[in-house]
Amino acid sequence: MKRVLLPRPHRIRFAGRVAILLLLPWMALAVEPPPGGLRNAAEYIVGFVRYVYWRDEGRIDAWTVCIVGDAPVTEDRVYADHQVRGKAFQVKRIAKDAALSECRILDLTALATTDATSVLERTRHQPILAVGTGTPFCTAGGQICLRMDRDPIAGRQAFEVNVSAMREASLDVSARLLTLGSSRTAREGTP
Repeated sequence: MKRVLLPRPHRIRFAGRVAILLLLPWMALAVEPPPGGLRNAAEYIVGFVRYVYWRDEGRIDAWTVCIVGDAPVTEDRVYADHQVRGKAFQVKRIAKDAALSECRILDLTALATTDATSVLERTRHQPILAVGTGTPFCTAGGQICLRMDRDPIAGRQAFEVNVSAMREASLDVSARLLTLGSSRTAREGTP
């Protein structure tokens, strides 16, 4: 049998793709949700912070999560048990028109899309990770859009990552997070 060799650049790309395909199941196991799936937005947000990087992280003392809306108070306790990259979480409940200068993460999951959109407009070009619910939230410029109505074990895509909005906010996202959810690269209806 005659062996056909691809030109060197093609062999490297092919080998890289094969390696990624072989590693994907192992990568998924490393961040597999607990039995029964993640139960609330706070559990998802803790996971997201592990795979999102702020350019000024060295100056961040704690991950300040600003919760806007009527999210259950029980979610506040989820943050108390976690640290990411040596930093603890700090929770602040704020009104939708409050200043956002201290926020690193903005939990808008308890707001209606119209209210969340008005808050998002004020975060544009700021290094704040905005997490909300539904595809319309990402269309409005949110960085991560949860789909809490989907079963996270049956369907991998329990969230969507708006890569364009991440770049606009000067946030870097790990490829590992993109493999676990779906992603988009621009707002719908924009070039």
